[in-house]
Amino acid sequence: MPHVEVDGSKLYYEESGQGPALVLLHGLGSSAEDWEYQIPEFSRHYRVIAMDLRGFYRSSRGTGAMSIARFAADVRNLLNQLNVDRFYLIGYSMGGAIALQLALDNPGAVTKMVISNSVPSFRPRTLKQHFEVFYRQIVMTLLGPVRLSKIGAQRMYPGEHQLELREKSAERGARNGSSYLQSLRALTRWSVLDRLQELRMSVLVLAAEYDYFTREDMLQFAHALPKGRFHLFPGTHHGLPLESPNAFNAVVRKFLESR
Repeated sequence: MPHVEVDGSKLYYEESGQGPALVLLHGLGSSAEDWEYQIPEFSRHYRVIAMDLRGFYRSSRGTGAMSIARFAADVRNLLNQLNVDRFYLIGYSMGGAIALQLALDNPGAVTKMVISNSVPSFRPRTLKQHFEVFYRQIVMTLLGPVRLSKIGAQRMYPGEHQLELREKSAERGARNGSSYLQSLRALTRWSVLDRLQELRMSVLVLAAEYDYFTREDMLQFAHALPKGRFHLFPGTHHGLPLESPNAFNAVVRKFLESR
């Protein structure tokens, strides 16, 4: 399995296909495995690069503080070692935050960007948002990753027909360790709300009807972008790429191929 040395960490990555580079960034507590329905589809037309972020699954934690800027720097360093200068970018949840930071830190590198189930600031503002962060910290600290992953899987895939997805998500989330809480804290300190006008590329914002983020939050995000587009997936939840892969892939493919 390929790894590269980046800033004291061994980062796992995988690539598939040929063509323009397309980089996939996973969410908090996840890994490249959660792109299982996207990699085969997009590798037919793109050189798809997916990685496990620092501290998750097959990538080592390294030393030093976790931050969204550091995650973004890791991605840039990995791509440098793979001789990738310009690329399409898809970020999901925390990966969306990293994608935004990466694009801002590397002007001109991102051709087009897709942000799924994510927002430009994870700093808690409302009582509900503060409770969400506190709840995750308490459950992870007192009950551990197995319990937290089961709760999260039930919330993301609540349907009776989604048992296989729930079990898969819970099993993967149970692998999480201290990097989860450290990354959660880093995420809640991050915001690029005041820099959205710097993103000059086309950006597609994807929202789920029953996500943690409201439709209004996601619409406001898309409208604040110079070339923002918005698409809502009815009946879906936070785990959009896994929950509704065919619809997700079709919308993303159309956006990437549009002039």
